Amino acid sequence: MLRYAFVFLLFAGQPDPTSAGSPDPKSLVIPGDELSRARELIQQLGNEQYAERERAEQELARMGRLARPALLEAANTHPNQEVRARCTGLLPKATALDIKARLDVFLADAEGKYEHDLPGWNQFRATVRGEWTLFGYELAADRSLDKAARLVFADIISSHGNRQVLLAAGGPATELGSIVAARRQELYSQKFPRAVVIGGRAVRASTVRRDPTTEDIATLLFAETLVPSRGFVRNMSISSLISASGFTREVNTTGDQAKVYRALAAAWLESRQDPYEMYQCLNLAGTLGLSEQGCRVAVRLLTSAGAPGAYRGMAATSLARLGNKDHIPLLEKALADSAVAYTIQRRLAATPNDIVRHDVQVKDMALAAAVILSGQKIEDYGFTDAFKGNGGISGDSYTYSRYYIPDEDRKAMHAKWKKWWASEGSKAAK
Repeated sequence: MLRYAFVFLLFAGQPDPTSAGSPDPKSLVIPGDELSRARELIQQLGNEQYAERERAEQELARMGRLARPALLEAANTHPNQEVRARCTGLLPKATALDIKARLDVFLADAEGKYEHDLPGWNQFRATVRGEWTLFGYELAADRSLDKAARLVFADIISSHGNRQVLLAAGGPATELGSIVAARRQELYSQKFPRAVVIGGRAVRASTVRRDPTTEDIATLLFAETLVPSRGFVRNMSISSLISASGFTREVNTTGDQAKVYRALAAAWLESRQDPYEMYQCLNLAGTLGLSEQGCRVAVRLLTSAGAPGAYRGMAATSLARLGNKDHIPLLEKALADSAVAYTIQRRLAATPNDIVRHDVQVKDMALAAAVILSGQKIEDYGFTDAFKGNGGISGDSYTYSRYYIPDEDRKAMHAKWKKWWASEGSKAAK
């Protein structure tokens, strides 16, 4: 893992006299005479003499972050095209030095006494805290991880690629969504670089292979909690990136920083609404040790209109695997859903050429999950009787066929469950 001390060495440039190790962000205020000097030098960028233009650009470069406000203003509004171009070229270094100065002050404030204007920090802290707000007022927040969150955030923002994502965290969701999708693609291409083909032969990879870091994954998960799950196209699975990084290992260790990573992963799981992503979440939840969030994802997917039947089947089995009796009440809506999730078919043993098809309803899957979570046997409800001796049933693998309920038995089986839940459910859920 990157250590936050590395951040101090990340950017080249002279020490910033305006901060001088102070934890107070007010120490970053740029003196008026420095701003005036930067604006005068910017005017010289349009001087008729080339040497004067070069001298002014070098002076602005030496000013570093002190020139940034004037550079940003001129890059956007100056009428001279060359001035705009030179200011645009100077901005990346000035911005990097500005972020370094803000980060220095941020880390100097070890007790968290001040509010800091770092891109994405307030949203990041709110995510880790699990903040609940109403009309802008904070109703609940867990501040116990604030110190660890600061260290993790410093590690994250020290990476250029992750910093670009954080810079967009406070902007429009559509813009952030595009940036996050591009970042996913970049990390995927680094992990699985394409071969360059010359003369019909693959001779080398297009990029140097690099596994994503824990900080890369933490940034993606955090940023995606800020974007509606259906808000942008995700061009590849995040699961392959997570498995290639050290994120799973970090989440399953001890210590406050591990708790920060778990909080980010939990918030991401809670925010997923797209069926495909929820389907992926089911395995990730177990791997990351977040069974509670995995169960809620499973219930959302099970009751998601239009989700493929295979996804709903996975949701039911995942709930039975990850959940407990306390999750049974979450199935109430699904237990009344008669929508057909998928159709299964089997060949009859006596006449193999004859194929029998059966519809499996959402409420059938929900009933199977509820029975398993209650500690009862699904065989006692008749789930497997119709398929005994026909294959497809093995041990405790809750295959799709185990969810099948004969049409003529469905009403009675659900009635049996309702009766049991009415008499024993309150005791089972304790």
